[in-house]
Amino acid sequence: MSYKNPRKHILGMAIALAFTGTAMADNEAIVVQTSVAGVLEGNEAFVEQRGSINLAIVDQDGALNNTELNQDGVWHEGYAFSAGEDNWIRIEQLDDWHIAFVDIDGNENTATVTQSGFWNVAEIAITGDVNDAAVFQNGDQNEATILLSGDANFVELHQDGDANWTNAGFNGNNNELFSVQEGSFNESGMFQLTGDGNLMEVAQFGDGNVGGVVGVNGDNNTFYIQQSGNDNAFIAFDVSGENNLVDVYQSGSQNVFILEPLAGVDNTIWVQQEGVGNEVDAPIGVTGNDNLVDVWQQGSANVAFFATFGDSHDIEIYQDGSQNVGEVVLDGGMNQAFIHSEGEFNYAGAAAFGYNNTISIEQYGSDNYALANVEFGFDNVIDIHQDGVENFAYVEFMGADNQFSIEQSGDFNEVVATGAGILFDQQFMAQQQGDFNLIDVLLAGSDNVMNITQIGAGNWVTGDTGPSFVQGGNAGLVSISQLGNDNLVMGSQMGSGNMMTVTQVGDFNTATVIQH
Repeated sequence: MSYKNPRKHILGMAIALAFTGTAMADNEAIVVQTSVAGVLEGNEAFVEQRGSINLAIVDQDGALNNTELNQDGVWHEGYAFSAGEDNWIRIEQLDDWHIAFVDIDGNENTATVTQSGFWNVAEIAITGDVNDAAVFQNGDQNEATILLSGDANFVELHQDGDANWTNAGFNGNNNELFSVQEGSFNESGMFQLTGDGNLMEVAQFGDGNVGGVVGVNGDNNTFYIQQSGNDNAFIAFDVSGENNLVDVYQSGSQNVFILEPLAGVDNTIWVQQEGVGNEVDAPIGVTGNDNLVDVWQQGSANVAFFATFGDSHDIEIYQDGSQNVGEVVLDGGMNQAFIHSEGEFNYAGAAAFGYNNTISIEQYGSDNYALANVEFGFDNVIDIHQDGVENFAYVEFMGADNQFSIEQSGDFNEVVATGAGILFDQQFMAQQQGDFNLIDVLLAGSDNVMNITQIGAGNWVTGDTGPSFVQGGNAGLVSISQLGNDNLVMGSQMGSGNMMTVTQVGDFNTATVIQH
């Protein structure tokens, strides 16, 4: 039997006692033991009660089971259920109003609960053999839940007011850890987990809390962490397997999520942070194939950095606020990265190493900065969209068959594009709509294609022989359209088979085209 909600069970027990006509005495102890006929040694139960309004229930079915339940104080409830052989249960309750629940179905298991303070709740449910679980609570209103399914598992949980600690390590399948902590400097995590289908749910309310998943090797595992307060941290280290889910929610300020690394296939990471100065740091974040990362940050001065190694990853970062930083690194093939920032003074950076990668950056607001980099890759696509005032976009690339598209809406926008090495079949397109726009282009190599559109007044492209607009190479095509006033193109384009088209509509336009 597994009781995932002690309060519901207590209510059911009270109703059962009412139907049987039993009145709740100051203290009440119920012991029920069943052993197989003819066994040489049966079960043993010891119950000792001091104080008032205490309830102790012991139910043992099997042989060689041993339960000891001590209560000293007011309004304690202790429940010990054991089915199997050679199981040991120890429950000790001191002070006021504690609830302890132990349910064992198996052989050679050990469970220990010690409670002192006011209104602590502990639940241990074990199914399997040779498991060891312990809960120690010293403080007020602490909750601890340990559910084990398998063999030879060990869990020990300590809670002492503030600075509570929950620690679980499993070797098996379908194990569960639930932990709720209220206070400051609490710690809760799952360590050295080997198995499949395991579940961890941790909720922490307070400041300076730490939650973690360390040393996990298995498939279809799920980890939930919720932290509310300031200076909280969640750490996922050395996690590997397939179809694992890591779901983190943090609200407050100066919270941090650290991932290093998540290895495997078809894993999912969800991170949501609300507040000021929050951070997501994953320098070796995801390795393997077909993994999904979704980061959402709301507030100001937030930082998100994710790196992936492998193929077919999907990375998305959403930032809503000001002075946020979002960065993504893709190393492999057929990966996708999307960075969306809304506010002022935001920075978005993305780099791709490999093939068939797609990078999309969207920024809405003022004074935003976008950086995109492709090195030693081919068939990569970069798309940058900025809507606001004084936005700046910078792209640099090396490789073949890469495509770049930049669109800016607002005033005082600027685009700079540079290339290195031999650039085969590159396609670069930039569109600016607003005033005082500037495009500075330097492309090197062959088979280049460029398309620039500027709508507004005071637009530039620049070149010859000043900074940029060089292009260079063979069979390049350049098309520049300017609609507005005070436009300037300049030039040049080197190589053979060049074609350049310049269209200017408006007043005070100047075009200088140089092709060699």
